[in-house]
Amino acid sequence: DLVQHTRPGSLALVFGGTGVLMASWLIWGIATTLASLSEDSQTQPPIWKPVQYLMSSLNPAYAVAAAAAFQAAPSSVVIDNFDNLPVGGFPNAWKAWRGDDDYARNLYGIGEEAGNRYLKARDDGTSIIIRKKLDEWNPREYPILSWRWRARALPEGGDERVGPKNDSAVAVYVVLDQNFFRIPKTLKYVWSTTLPVGTRHRRDGIGRPNVIVLQTGEEKLGKWVTETINVYDDFVRTFGKEPPKRAVGIG
Repeated sequence: DLVQHTRPGSLALVFGGTGVLMASWLIWGIATTLASLSEDSQTQPPIWKPVQYLMSSLNPAYAVAAAAAFQAAPSSVVIDNFDNLPVGGFPNAWKAWRGDDDYARNLYGIGEEAGNRYLKARDDGTSIIIRKKLDEWNPREYPILSWRWRARALPEGGDERVGPKNDSAVAVYVVLDQNFFRIPKTLKYVWSTTLPVGTRHRRDGIGRPNVIVLQTGEEKLGKWVTETINVYDDFVRTFGKEPPKRAVGIG
């Protein structure tokens, strides 16, 4: 897989590779690469530096997958890469969020498909989100989040606006800030069963994520779909201010 980005006054950034990650229905991990622009951009008008998180996966029901990027520009930083982890193992940098780490290890593990390593998950009807701290990520300098995902099945009648029906085929959680009480300010990008693309919704309650629908329905089931999102802009639109220079994490 190759993704190429070019911007005025910057180098072309080419990403590819085989590192992967996978998830179950509420959270997902990430194989990540931060790629900055040319050092020369410091003397030019501000140009956003892209962050590439390329994901790839396979699950009996649904999958989020990613390719760990190879370096095609200076100042690239690999945040996570599953290539060197044993099949069946668990990425120790990832932890259960509000759950049991040991139980999360029973649900998540490293799989392999056509040479790609990924984080896979099995669905036993419970909601266990795993997340990774990313406080080295400055979203003001690296605002762009990109990944590939694939859904193989959708939760019947899933509707992220309604508590009993709040279920998504796949989702990516981005936490760029938290309040004084460490309650996260979360953007949750989803593949919805029923809600139209572009829907933005937050259910009432403390700490609820802000849902943003990127894909919906069965039209693209079984196909890899690439998303490229400006999470900085989404954060400003949602919370009315800039995110801090250090992100909190991703799930």
